[in-house]
Amino acid sequence: MKESYLEKNLAALPSRLAELVQNPATTFNSVNSPDPEINISYELTKSKTGDPTLEIDGVWIHSRFDPKKEAERFAAELPHDGSDRIYLLFGAGLGYILPYLINKENVTIIWMEPFPFFIQEAFKIFDFSKPLLDGKLILITGEGMEDQLSEAVKGKGTHPISFVPHRGSWQWKEADYQRLKFTAEQMFHKKDVNLATLTRFEKIWAKNICYNLPELSKFRPVSDLFGIAEGISIVVCGAGPSLSESISELITYRNQFLLLAVDTALPILSSFGVEPDLIFSVDPQALNSQYLEDYSGDAILVFDPTSTYLSLRLDKGPNKGFVTSSPFPLIRLLERTGTSEIGSVPFGGSVSTNAASLATLMGAKFVFLVGQDLSFTKGLAHSKGAVLEERLNYLESRKFRREKHNYKQLFALPQKKVTGNQEEIYITNEKMLIFKKWFEDHAKENPWTNLTKFGARLEGIPHSEFEKEFPSGNSAEKNNQIKLVESVRNQIRSQLTKEVSFFDTSQLVSEIQSTTESLSEFVITVKRGLAVSERIYNQIKRNQINPKTFSEDIKQMDAIDEQVSGKKGLNEILSLGIQRIILTITEGYDDNLSVEEKENTQLGVAKKSLLLYEGLYESVRTTKRMLTKSLYRLQ
Repeated sequence: MKESYLEKNLAALPSRLAELVQNPATTFNSVNSPDPEINISYELTKSKTGDPTLEIDGVWIHSRFDPKKEAERFAAELPHDGSDRIYLLFGAGLGYILPYLINKENVTIIWMEPFPFFIQEAFKIFDFSKPLLDGKLILITGEGMEDQLSEAVKGKGTHPISFVPHRGSWQWKEADYQRLKFTAEQMFHKKDVNLATLTRFEKIWAKNICYNLPELSKFRPVSDLFGIAEGISIVVCGAGPSLSESISELITYRNQFLLLAVDTALPILSSFGVEPDLIFSVDPQALNSQYLEDYSGDAILVFDPTSTYLSLRLDKGPNKGFVTSSPFPLIRLLERTGTSEIGSVPFGGSVSTNAASLATLMGAKFVFLVGQDLSFTKGLAHSKGAVLEERLNYLESRKFRREKHNYKQLFALPQKKVTGNQEEIYITNEKMLIFKKWFEDHAKENPWTNLTKFGARLEGIPHSEFEKEFPSGNSAEKNNQIKLVESVRNQIRSQLTKEVSFFDTSQLVSEIQSTTESLSEFVITVKRGLAVSERIYNQIKRNQINPKTFSEDIKQMDAIDEQVSGKKGLNEILSLGIQRIILTITEGYDDNLSVEEKENTQLGVAKKSLLLYEGLYESVRTTKRMLTKSLYRLQ
């Protein structure tokens, strides 16, 4: 062992990580373990071959005879064909396997370790400074492992990944290392879901924002609702399979809380005569407008700008309400015309997460969740009475029964199991597990209580029943709560009757006109860039490079790139419609590239440039066309 190795390795690490490794005893309380051993006592001993090995709590972390041979044999069994690959290590003990993996070509080794003292001891035995500096070896430990892993695989989106659990570490603390595996699985699935969502909805989001601008200019900002519900309870109503089971309680205690329903729950609530106060709509798909169709109640809409524009054009449906901000730059056209900020609502991938966040921002004393199953309760994919179920009346045939449709939804993604509040087991899938984790991760800073009758248990969020949370009979407490809720209800309605509009329509017209004019000028530059990038690509592909003309094209391309990158505001607006191409360039999702383009680096770079300008050209034209239509409707 050499102390100089430790210093050399630590110098190759970022300061935060180096501190964790250098002082592992101080990190046991914060590293990934629900029941951490603060004072882990261990002592290195020599194996039969003289190499150091380790025994903790009666478990040998490495072979007592020859730890190097043990590691070499295991490394030889791992897949490796010479192409790019990631080895994701869940523990590595004293690091004996690392030199054998580092010697392999085109591999990246990511070592996830919940107990940093292992890394410290490995650093005393081996010199990993070069692979650490080169990025071939990446260490992940401490807080925020999922975020660290996401950053570590950035730009390696298409590299195959091998999960490599370390046997000795798992035998010692299986639960802790199993948790690392769950974290990795969830991160990769979330990344896949985000990518699939981006590529599926990128153009729909842009279209909806553009087409919603005329209607949203008449809305109030969601910030008007922030802090308005202090001292009262809000029930956030999702559309999980068990919602119908809670209808009787919603009716019984209805006057004692403000009801914030997701749009998917509206038809179910309406069919039972339950009237929500607020309806939250987020989904960009056209089908989502059917949840609001024919609604004639007094509920007020809370609308995300990316929601389907059809919802605001219904002959019969909610057409007044509050608009939220959006992370997409197109919304700035509307934001700049307001008298103050619109207000942002945290989101976690589903409309229920947005609604729960809004309830907290409204300042509610208690926020109760209903219909938040996050599982296929009783074998159902959604609550009885949902629009999706009603549509089956039109789709059903002899060869396509509603039972088959429900079955297909249950098995659309790999099934997972979750535990309920009574220790019962429910079937769910990876997508709902993402939402489940979001609720659990945000439980501490939110006053949430889960009143959902069935479904997955939300860790960190207490589970209760209506009868325990709301008084019955004719008590003073109940009457006071009813008065407070009615007062808040009136305040919300009064926000919509203000004479002075929050958004300046004439300024919005000017903003859109200015943007379309800029796009008309920008498209000329982008079209030139498309032509030049196509010339460069074809010369490389055909291997017919004329040094003089090729050099001129490269210079011209550099100048065009500089002009395009200088239009920061326009690029931000246009980027929403070309997310797939951006990910191809930045994240390594190069499935748009052929085998030849992947093997030939120069050709691959030229193809990415061509893809970028093709995407920009299409995005400029479509965005200009959509904004022009909205401008026509505003004038």
